[in-house]
Amino acid sequence: MRRHKVKLALENHKDWTADEMVDILKHFDSEWLGCNLDTGNNLSFLEDPYEVVEKLAPYTLTTHFKDMGIEEYEDGFLLSEVPFGEGFLDLNRMVMTLRKHNPMVKINLEMMTRDPLPIPYLTEGYWITFGDRPAKDLAKSIKMLKENYSEKMLQRVSLNTFGEQLAKEETNQVACLTYIRDELGLM
Repeated sequence: MRRHKVKLALENHKDWTADEMVDILKHFDSEWLGCNLDTGNNLSFLEDPYEVVEKLAPYTLTTHFKDMGIEEYEDGFLLSEVPFGEGFLDLNRMVMTLRKHNPMVKINLEMMTRDPLPIPYLTEGYWITFGDRPAKDLAKSIKMLKENYSEKMLQRVSLNTFGEQLAKEETNQVACLTYIRDELGLM
């Protein structure tokens, strides 16, 4: 990477907690290695999205920027990308935090129109890879979830025709781009 002057951005892609990702980036301590910060991924670990952004912002080169909706289900919660402004993330707060650490950070839209992902945190199997997490952190995360459950059912598209799915995808992308321009002033 150094020889070719190419930067590599590792995504926080449901592999490591924010703290583990910071440890990896500190270990290599290279101007050529940074983070591709996905603003929604660590919700699947019950991590506070604003704390994740605060921790990873100093290392962030680019983003998979998204808004998220969550819906309660019997084993935990369902997690889904939603058009910007329809979810519970404070996107402006996240942009400001990122820009504070790197004014040139790339803010890249990632909006996937799909069925919600189940996050079965109320099952024993979910916790196998986490080791011990302090109860106060879990209580804070569960409180955040409960305060932000979507009032309307999250979008499901798997039973739609391909054409209907494509139309929903386009509608969602345009809604996000409009929000970026009108609300965040990034275009």
